Amino acid sequence: MLIPMLLSMSLVAQTGAQTAVPRPSTEQIAQAYQLFLEGRSLESNGDAQGAIGTYRKVLELTPKAAEVHAEIAGLYARLGNAAESLNAARTALTLDPECRSAHRTLGFVQSALADRAPNAPESPSMKKEAVTHFEKALEGGMRDPAAELALGRLYVETGNYAKAITRLQLFLLDRPGYPDALLLLGRAYEESGKPVQATAALEELIAEQPNQLQARLQLAGLYERLGRWKDATTAWGDLARTNPRNTLFRTRQAMAQINGGDLAAGRQQLLDMAAQSPRDVSTWYLIAQVERRSGNAAGVEDAARKISEIDPNDARGVVASASAKSARGDHKGAADTLEPRVKAASDQDVASGMYGRMAGDLATALQLSGNNARAVTVLEAARQRDPDDEDTVFALASAYERDKRFDQAEKIFRDMVAKDPANAAALNYLGYMLADRGQKLPEAVDLIKRALAIEADNPSYLDSLGWAYVKSSELGPARDPLERAATALPRVSVIQDHLAELYFQLKRYREAAATWDKALGGDREGIDVAAITKKRDRARELAGR
Repeated sequence: MLIPMLLSMSLVAQTGAQTAVPRPSTEQIAQAYQLFLEGRSLESNGDAQGAIGTYRKVLELTPKAAEVHAEIAGLYARLGNAAESLNAARTALTLDPECRSAHRTLGFVQSALADRAPNAPESPSMKKEAVTHFEKALEGGMRDPAAELALGRLYVETGNYAKAITRLQLFLLDRPGYPDALLLLGRAYEESGKPVQATAALEELIAEQPNQLQARLQLAGLYERLGRWKDATTAWGDLARTNPRNTLFRTRQAMAQINGGDLAAGRQQLLDMAAQSPRDVSTWYLIAQVERRSGNAAGVEDAARKISEIDPNDARGVVASASAKSARGDHKGAADTLEPRVKAASDQDVASGMYGRMAGDLATALQLSGNNARAVTVLEAARQRDPDDEDTVFALASAYERDKRFDQAEKIFRDMVAKDPANAAALNYLGYMLADRGQKLPEAVDLIKRALAIEADNPSYLDSLGWAYVKSSELGPARDPLERAATALPRVSVIQDHLAELYFQLKRYREAAATWDKALGGDREGIDVAAITKKRDRARELAGR
């Protein structure tokens, strides 16, 4: 294919510039053919320099043959001589701007140069230029597997995920199961807010290549993001067994167990890790969180004490100590513990994320102490100091909502969803906030359903959906999500209250009264105890008639 192109390019280029370069004779063209074949033979036999010299003789006879310049460019690229390759390819494009092989070579060389110095200021522009050249090389449906895969990778790296998905899907039509393409496709789906599709791509890859560590890590993280805690537990457990020295995998397995509702198994896993590495602050900090979640204030205090003994300056010890006070209902004490450390937070605290955590916990303690306005002030200061901490931004929006500054809360949550359409927590909170106020109820239901599409079994989101249905007077659809949420989180009083309210409206008074009893016996956070007691007594009265 290349030799006819060589002849065509030589004649066309030189006919259009007769005054600059005489048109080659038939004898010169024949000689050029012969030399080109010799160059190809030399190249195939490993004599790269001899091939280049021969190609240059071809150019003496047909200097306007863009494809020959492109051939030289490709050869220099294979030799690792980027400068000469770029020069030859660019010369080819000055002669023929549509020369596919020159565009192809430039794409590979520019991409390789960008990979060689990924942090260099010019790296983004080189990747952008490489994308342009690959797109030109593949115009009109041209199929070139190496170029297609390279372009798909560049699309992912430059954030053009929609194009990456299209290009990689096309590549996989001819090469199903190709590991690198599936890995890139999974990343493109995940980054574009499509975790379900990302999971499917990675599961396909791991089914064929079970030893793909990067894919298994990414898939385990996706299971967590989707709330598929049993799958996440299995995935992290498999990684832990095949990589026994990596304690991170065991930790993630334990947290997946806990998030999936198996507190006992997760707690035991962490205690076993602490026994093996008794001075590991990270493990004790996680134990403190688990004990707080299970309502074991003494366990939280013990973990906090361990952290302080290991390193009295570690912020995690302060957080754990405050958590222990909150577990005993001493929210003012928790705030008093956290506030000095928040005010004196170091740059390292900010970089590690502990500043945002401390500020968030302080704000929560203040809110539970009835000081919503002060909680907002704390979080506004935290956002100013660390504007990129999404947890702090989320906490601030929540604080605005609790302080009845609904417009400010709604704006932040809408901004978060606009920035990341797969931010399930923001989708859920915004939907719940609208539903709880009886506003924009169809949109509220839609927002919460979007959150559940990402984390299908998240009990908090199920509660939100059920409550949105109750507020919409759609009592039938409300029952299943509320019952599932109440079963998963039996100590969360707010959820029990929502389910009891549904039962009451369905005139199932005996069940309503029993469920309000559960609400009063739970954590009692976010509920009006007197109001619920009154509703429970009314349900008992009606049940006895």
